[in-house]
Amino acid sequence: MTPALRIEFPETEASPTVASNEVRQHRHVTFSHQRKMSVMSKRIMAKVLEQIQTDDLKLRDYYQVNVRQLVDGTDLAANNCYTWAKAAMVELGEVKWNFEDLAAKHFYQRPLLDQTRPQPSEVRDGIITIILNPALAPYFLQLAGEYTLYKLDGYMALRSWYAMRFFEILNHYKDTGWWEVGLDEYRLLMDCAPELDKRDKPVLDKAGKPKMKFAETKDLVAYTIDVAQRELARTPYAFTYTLKTANLAGKGRPRVVGFSFELVNKQSSRIPPEWVTNSVTGPVIARLQAYQVSERNMALYLKAITLEGVRKLLTDWDHRKVGPRAIDEPVKYCNAAIVRAGKAALEATAAEKKELRREAKNIVQTLFPGAGNPVQ
Repeated sequence: MTPALRIEFPETEASPTVASNEVRQHRHVTFSHQRKMSVMSKRIMAKVLEQIQTDDLKLRDYYQVNVRQLVDGTDLAANNCYTWAKAAMVELGEVKWNFEDLAAKHFYQRPLLDQTRPQPSEVRDGIITIILNPALAPYFLQLAGEYTLYKLDGYMALRSWYAMRFFEILNHYKDTGWWEVGLDEYRLLMDCAPELDKRDKPVLDKAGKPKMKFAETKDLVAYTIDVAQRELARTPYAFTYTLKTANLAGKGRPRVVGFSFELVNKQSSRIPPEWVTNSVTGPVIARLQAYQVSERNMALYLKAITLEGVRKLLTDWDHRKVGPRAIDEPVKYCNAAIVRAGKAALEATAAEKKELRREAKNIVQTLFPGAGNPVQ
């Protein structure tokens, strides 16, 4: 009997919906590389970015978010939404993004919100209205070309700012599954670098040393990495980490010079070479490539669909090359079909595992009546 082909993959960016539950962010510019914003401000902007579609060529006149969405999926009281939204709007109104080209010695700022329009960004009748600065459009839209996606599932429920920052950054590295960063850059990303005054000059303490949040590396690890690790443990971005050290001259502990983070659940965007060379799976991969199914989709979903399921899809596509049922846009259609089939297969597997756990618990309860209540 031919063994089942085991393979997996994520959504394509085709067929955007009004609420995609996905946020796009520019790899080099947006929030993970700008100054710190509060958790509530980040939640508002996440819901705004969710509304920007992959084929948008310009920003909308405004974006709106219900204040109650700030506490959806959390244990926070909804009656405080207006207060939190008002504070977040004050903060967002002051946010400026910094752009710098060190080689050209070129630096400039852009405010996040458009302050020139008669209609203001505001909170009114339980609705937050956000008007983004059109000068930042290339960094929100597909025009800039370097975007990643992250799911809002799990993100909106995070309580720690550091967990949110890790969620955003690790999303960039989900394809490789690891991220290495030097200590100084890490401090910048976590807003724990030397404090700066309004003119971006270092603020000094009484001893003349730059003031710095979590100046001791052990505190930096405990209050940023360990906190984020606990919160992200049940999300797609659960991670482990190791310290990168350098030996000092003489005696003493090695000095920490950086960190290495590894995702627990890696999502490869590359298909294993053996799928191509294998006599059974190789022809199937070749047929998928002929239909321009992306390697990312093949890597993330084929394993769940199985070899038999993939062959059925290919047969259907072959039959629809011509005639009244011909596929109008084969590339878009075939990628979307693989994604749908893969998601359905993954959901079925999850449901099956849940049912097995339910049966196992009920069996335990039957054999050992005091062990707990049966699962419904």
